[in-house]
Amino acid sequence: MGRLWEADEGEVRILDLCQETGLSTSVIYSHFRSRQGLIDAALLTILSEITDGIVRGLTGVLEGPHPTGRLLDSLHAYVTDPAREHEHTRNRQAYVRVSASALARPSLRPGFLEVYTRYLGRCAELYDEAVARGLLPTTLSGRQWALLLESQMVARALHDLDAAWDDQGDWLLALARLAGDTTEATEPR
Repeated sequence: MGRLWEADEGEVRILDLCQETGLSTSVIYSHFRSRQGLIDAALLTILSEITDGIVRGLTGVLEGPHPTGRLLDSLHAYVTDPAREHEHTRNRQAYVRVSASALARPSLRPGFLEVYTRYLGRCAELYDEAVARGLLPTTLSGRQWALLLESQMVARALHDLDAAWDDQGDWLLALARLAGDTTEATEPR
């Protein structure tokens, strides 16, 4: 599965996967029925790891201290943490690859939609919790906030291809303004 984080699935051979997992080809074929079945299962695992990690990160930001009293400042610090830059970029790119695979293969869609629906629902719950605690304004519904985060993930993955478009400040300012924050604390440099 590690290879699928960064490699095109067409480059992954079943023997490589056997070596990586320690499973025999007969075990893989009896459980997953085909190479594609194994790849689909691995892609859904990757998607779950990415979305669960995002939810954990957002939960940590929500539950953590907000020195300036503003959740958006804490979110900004989390998203722009240089120690996590490679992780964020890798996750965005893998997320888009899994999404594209689900669009291209109807057999992958049910599993993708299950993970995706759980993820968006949890993001909406976190937003609603932040609103209830007075950390964010009620400008958006929880579902709208979740969809905004989702569109940001996909667009940023595409913008990662060109450094001229990958300005953290612009993304964060747009999120802040859409959330109803009109202060200039998150202005890009």
